[in-house]
Amino acid sequence: MEQYEKQLIRMELQVGQLIRIVAGMNERINELEEKELARKVVPIHIRRPAKPM
Repeated sequence: MEQYEKQLIRMELQVGQLIRIVAGMNERINELEEKELARKVVPIHIRRPAKPM
């Protein structure tokens, strides 16, 4: 029974670590999406014209 409890505690710790990792990734995704939106909002007259081919 003690071995089972140890395994359960280890699994709980691993789940907690995974939650923190996913939360960090989610935060990073949000930051990248905000930067992407900020780039798209730049007025057209500020953008460089496309180079002729």
